[in-house]
Amino acid sequence: MRLKKIILDCLLVGLTVLGLLTISQRAKTNYSQRLNHNSLSENAVIFNAKNQQSIQKTIQKIDAAKLTHFQIQFNVNSRFSYVYAKGKLSSVPLKDGRFFTSYDFKSQVPVVVVGQSRLSELYKPASQAYYQDHGRYLSVIGVVGTNQTTTLDQHIFVSTSPEFVLNDRPLNQVTVLVDDPQMRAHMKTYQKIFKTTKHSYLTPKSTPLVGVNWLRQNAGMMAVIAVLVIIAAGFAYLFSQVVNGYQAQKGLSTGLYRKFRTAQTQIFALHLVVSSIIGFAIGSWFFYLTARMVIFASLMVIDFLLVGLFYYLVPKRYFQKTV
Repeated sequence: MRLKKIILDCLLVGLTVLGLLTISQRAKTNYSQRLNHNSLSENAVIFNAKNQQSIQKTIQKIDAAKLTHFQIQFNVNSRFSYVYAKGKLSSVPLKDGRFFTSYDFKSQVPVVVVGQSRLSELYKPASQAYYQDHGRYLSVIGVVGTNQTTTLDQHIFVSTSPEFVLNDRPLNQVTVLVDDPQMRAHMKTYQKIFKTTKHSYLTPKSTPLVGVNWLRQNAGMMAVIAVLVIIAAGFAYLFSQVVNGYQAQKGLSTGLYRKFRTAQTQIFALHLVVSSIIGFAIGSWFFYLTARMVIFASLMVIDFLLVGLFYYLVPKRYFQKTV
């Protein structure tokens, strides 16, 4: 009996690891897509600002609006962007140096972060490299890129501030992208600043929550996880048939049956939670995972449902109604 339980424990650990592997593969794909969007999230918004307001004037208005957590890119073309941000910036894969800090967005001296494929364009008389733009040499503070081929490798990022914007230009000559985790609450503020109500999402949405595009991209992962949950439910059934004492506990009274059922459910819950934690630890160690706390919380919710299923599955043939 003990061997059967150990085998089921190992199978539950394996299911958890397999589920985390599926999530990890999807996370890697999402990360690659984000790099192709210059590290902006899929919730970033494109504002169609067709007016003559300058980038610097726009940044001054944004600064006055007291927004605290955002990243704005003014894309001149697919290979060059001005950047202004506050709060914690999304992580980018650095090959050398650093990415922008809050100090860079206050300084009157712009600095540059370049994609690794643009290194040949830099001027490097000594250890410090410079990017030349209209006769002006700008210090390069970082190099971004990955081992994969992404558009990030081809990009030039230049910092801006309310005090200075290199080669300032009107909004109708750039594409404005805003990545703000509180975009819904701040939408009207941005619309007022950019003088436009026209906008679209970097990743198109057609539903209020995740969008059809998200569902399409993650359908495979969701299907695999659903299958794994169904298999786990099957294991719950098998476990309910092999727990200790089933074959000897027939004809129980109401009180004893309830105690028996509760005790067996507690045993199963212990095995399930421990197996899930072990599987989660293995997956966290070996796989690329984001939002680990969300994944762990979801895993515990599934465990809770499986425990409820097990409680229901405990055979009632052990219960003998009393007259």
